[in-house]
Amino acid sequence: MGMDWLLGILLIAVIAAWLWRERYLRQRVVEIDTSMEEAMNHRDPAPGRLKGAYGRLAQHVRQMANEVVAVRRQRQLAEQNLRIILSSMEEAVIVVDSHRTLRMVNPAARKLFELANDAHGVPVLEALREPALDAMIAHAMSTGTSEARDFSLPSRKVPLTLAARVTALRDAAGEAGALAMFRDVTRLTQLEKVRSEFVANVSHELRTPLAIFQGYVENLVDQPEMPREDQAAVYNVLERHSKRLNALVEDLLILARLEAKTNELELEPFDIGQFSAEVAMDWSIRMKKKEVTLKLDLEPDLPHLEADRLRMEQVFNNLLDNALKYTPTGNIITLGANRRGERVEMWVKDTGQGILSTDLPHIFERFYRADKARSRELGGTGLGLSIVKHIAQAHGGSVSADSVFGKGTTVRIYLPIPQHTVELEEGEA
Repeated sequence: MGMDWLLGILLIAVIAAWLWRERYLRQRVVEIDTSMEEAMNHRDPAPGRLKGAYGRLAQHVRQMANEVVAVRRQRQLAEQNLRIILSSMEEAVIVVDSHRTLRMVNPAARKLFELANDAHGVPVLEALREPALDAMIAHAMSTGTSEARDFSLPSRKVPLTLAARVTALRDAAGEAGALAMFRDVTRLTQLEKVRSEFVANVSHELRTPLAIFQGYVENLVDQPEMPREDQAAVYNVLERHSKRLNALVEDLLILARLEAKTNELELEPFDIGQFSAEVAMDWSIRMKKKEVTLKLDLEPDLPHLEADRLRMEQVFNNLLDNALKYTPTGNIITLGANRRGERVEMWVKDTGQGILSTDLPHIFERFYRADKARSRELGGTGLGLSIVKHIAQAHGGSVSADSVFGKGTTVRIYLPIPQHTVELEEGEA
């Protein structure tokens, strides 16, 4: 009986020890599982209280979990930094996978190619609608190299020229892909075209008088006994073309200074009425000589402006010179001004041959001549209206022109009224 009682106690003790051990193991497994779950859910694992082998196992699990969390944080930080960098870049950047579908697009690329927010995973050709670009990416991926070139997007409302560079990539799994960067070089291309045209135009304008100079000088050298009457005629030609060369060089220097903004405007109070009367007086002899009438048409009580008087004289000397060249004898030229809101409009109107509608949008371009043969015959350099435009813009203003072919042309200058004058008028009102 006593033995049975003892065996029962031992059995109960064994069962209790087994249950306690089972409970202990379950708690430790739950703790290890919790640590791993916290790591998987991007939370820091809580410190454990396990001892012995299980404690070491739990410690390894926590260490592994902490490393996983740290790696994830580093990856998140790297991704965040990458997004910030890509968002701040002016260049458009896209990343494509082995199937040439979009995997990453920065804001500049979305704007440039007008992409929707859900463009991720869309094929390049479908998203960008540019076969040349898709072919460029495919070639870079197939060869595993980088490729760079410029290409145009003529289908856009405003045609663009892009400088593109595509580099083949491979991800961590070895899958092929590509990174493409784009820079809008439309403006640079246009400027380069303007520069080339400008150099060609200057060369052309200089070539003609220089060729004439060379020909007549050689004639004088070859004929030292040339009669004085013929020599006088030659000297007259040389003088005329030397003046043309001088005018061209002077206009080029003025234009260069205006475009480079090396000369600051010397602003001073500018009385339009007084200025117009003085300009009319300066031109009275030349107008009378050609029997052309210069009429003033000024709105009363025009506000005073702030302007560089010397530059404004250049503007209206150019405009009146053009008007007089193309106005027939006996006709009228008008110098006028009126107010347009917070601007003053000044204009020169002639009654000459006018300008064709196809030429009118280009007359403020350098070296553009609507009537090339007659302009050179009259001594024009082709730079006068370009100088007028630059001076108006330097004053914060603008220019425009309208013309009816066969009836005349009007060139208008718009200059801002000083802000303190506008505020004073508003206060008085």
